[in-house]
Amino acid sequence: MLIVALVTPVLPLSHPAAAQETAPPAIDARPWFADVSHYGKWVALAGAAGFTTVAILRNHDADQIYDGLATLCRAGGDTCVLDPDGNYVNPEAELLYQETLHLDSEARKWMLGGQVTLVAAGAMFVVDLVARTRRPKNIPYAPLEYFADGRRVGLRVRF
Repeated sequence: MLIVALVTPVLPLSHPAAAQETAPPAIDARPWFADVSHYGKWVALAGAAGFTTVAILRNHDADQIYDGLATLCRAGGDTCVLDPDGNYVNPEAELLYQETLHLDSEARKWMLGGQVTLVAAGAMFVVDLVARTRRPKNIPYAPLEYFADGRRVGLRVRF
């Protein structure tokens, strides 16, 4: 009898009951690219805005130089005469024309980069919405909410 009294208090300490065991940590079901897209979408959106801004500035610069070429050509004379190869005979006019072509080409590249980045940002927004594990409480908005916890049961209307 004495042995049973000594062993009985030790047994509950050595083997916890099934209800007392801790649950395994929850595994996040989101793939790695969903986690990256959660914050990366904002970086990509800022990049698209930056690329587009630079493209607009390069296009504006090209327009300014082309206006200078047009002003030079309106001055008259042989400033805008083309040779058989299609180049301006006047070196200043040719330089302005080549600079306009260069800046237009740069503007196209920056704009293409902005559009690709904008598409990537849109894809990341979609991935972040689709791979969401929890929905916010107000989407879809349901103003009438009922609850039952511990000692309370109730109805709540949210505005």
